[in-house]
Parts: sequence; structure tokens; C-alpha cells
Amino acid sequence: MLMSVGSIRRVLLVLLLAWSPLAQAQRQAPEPELKAAILVNMLLFVDWPNQTSQPSDRVALCYLDAGPVAQVLDLLNGKIIKGRPLQVLHVNAAAAAGCHALYLSPNDATALTRMVPGLSNRGVLFVGDSPGYLQRGVMLNLEVENGRIVFDIDLRSARQAGLVMSSKVLRLARRVME
Repeated sequence: MLMSVGSIRRVLLVLLLAWSPLAQAQRQAPEPELKAAILVNMLLFVDWPNQTSQPSDRVALCYLDAGPVAQVLDLLNGKIIKGRPLQVLHVNAAAAAGCHALYLSPNDATALTRMVPGLSNRGVLFVGDSPGYLQRGVMLNLEVENGRIVFDIDLRSARQAGLVMSSKVLRLARRVME
């Protein structure tokens, strides 16, 4: 069966619309899910010093503010990271020293200022998702750029905390501060 020129044009139009950036964006996961997935996968590329304040039988990922990213992190509780289960915990600032990683939401800006000086050498990976957080002590900062999630790393701060980040993750970063 032969198709008319008009039918062919309609089929091409439908195919073009299906592959348009708008259609692609609608199929993409929501921003909090993407940020949470990137954050958890980053933990695979970090080595922590032996700290007595951090549990050794699990990877403790903590957060202060129960915002959208933290809610998704809660769903990832139990995922295996480097052979150990991920434990996602909602903590207050005083309990953050017992965490391997601490996620700081945009609502945690004041807590960030108070916490970084006291925990900067305690082996806690500070992770944020707000512009300017990298300059305020966060070691891994997620941002949206041109509709994509990108991340920057403050390698100097991570090293001061005794953390070792894999060269694999450093190559994927948009920017690495040394």
C-alpha cells in the first residue's frame, strides 16, 4: 500500500515531535530524583578515613532539611554502596559528625555556615545543590545547567577532611577546585 505525500508528511511530523527536546524533557526524571541518584552514586567514588565517630558496617548519608531531594534519598535507604548498606538519616547539626556524607539543601544555608568549620576535618563529605555552596565549604555541589544536572568538586576541602575522590568522578565534574 502506497502512502500519499500528505500521509508521509504527517508521519514525519509526528516522528519529529516525538523526538523534540520538549518531549525528551517530559520523559526525563524529575530534578530531585536525578540529584538524589547522582549523590548516591557519587558515594561509590569516595574513600573515607577510618573514623571512630562514623559507623563501619554501613554508609551513613544524612540530611538536615526534609526537602524534595531528601525525600527521594529516603527511598534509596538500603542500597548497597561498596558492599555496605546505605543508611539515610534525618539528623540535627549535632549528630552530623557520625555521617559519612551530609546533604545540605537550599534551606540549610545558615546551618552550612555553622557546621563547616567544626566538621571540615572530620571525614564528612558535604554535598549541596545550591549556587554558591561550593565556595562556602561544600565539597560536592549539584546544579542545573541548561536543563542538565552538573556537579562541581572542591577537592581541596575534601582532602582536608581526609577524603579521597576517585579520578573517575573528577573527570566527570564540570569544575574541580584544587
